[in-house]
Amino acid sequence: MLKYFFIIGFIALAWCPWLSREEALSLVDAKVAQMRAENPNLCTMFINPDSIRKVPFGYTERVSYDCTLNDEIYGVLQSQNIVFITFYNGLLGMPQKTFRKDS
Repeated sequence: MLKYFFIIGFIALAWCPWLSREEALSLVDAKVAQMRAENPNLCTMFINPDSIRKVPFGYTERVSYDCTLNDEIYGVLQSQNIVFITFYNGLLGMPQKTFRKDS
């Protein structure tokens, strides 16, 4: 009987019905705003709300960053990360690229 309880619990965690698409989007938006406030040298980030996908144990979303918008000399090319929004409202894989400073 206990085995079935664990199986049902595992399925519930994988499905995570308590985390909606809108809440997952707002978590990423809030994290980007927080990171921007804490580090003004953070590269520009773009969030594509159409890229959010429901996956087991949460959502994934594509976050692009571009360090050349404000710093063409020391920036890096535009790139992107896939961010994983976990069933416990955590974020994994947020890009943390910053501009290089001239010494």
